[in-house]
Amino acid sequence: MAHLITSDYRFGRIQHESVRTRGALGRVNGFLKSMIEAIADSKMRRIEREIALRGYRYDRSNKG
Repeated sequence: MAHLITSDYRFGRIQHESVRTRGALGRVNGFLKSMIEAIADSKMRRIEREIALRGYRYDRSNKG
């Protein structure tokens, strides 16, 4: 079995990452972040609507 030299290995990273690749990853991360935020906001609106229909009131004064 061959011995592996791990001194040049970076876990989870490509050694020579281009600027274009980093920019694309940044856009994907931004897209995913905004998608998760939109899903969370819609879920909170749905929960608030269900609570209001049942007669309970919930004030989100720290919304923002």
